Amino acid sequence: MEVSAPKNVSHLDCELVKPDYPPLSRRRGETGTATVRFVVGLTGKLEDIQLQQSSGFSRLDDAALAAVHATTCKPFLENGQPIRAAYTRPYNFSLSD
Repeated sequence: MEVSAPKNVSHLDCELVKPDYPPLSRRRGETGTATVRFVVGLTGKLEDIQLQQSSGFSRLDDAALAAVHATTCKPFLENGQPIRAAYTRPYNFSLSD
């Protein structure tokens, strides 16, 4: 079976998990946006999860990656057929959260 390059999409049918704000980051006043890119495979399994842009703090980046690893998705359908779909998700860490 041939694996095609994923199609970039603007929406997915996923139950996105909200990341836990690391307590040490909150105490230190660390804020920022971590951007994570991932691919939803033909069965809905997440593949190729990677940090696309750092928040500037490794704890926040790790929390964003952990949230994506805990996320579940349904396969992306195009014309009724599942295709590999790439999605980019920003995770904003703000002390007002």
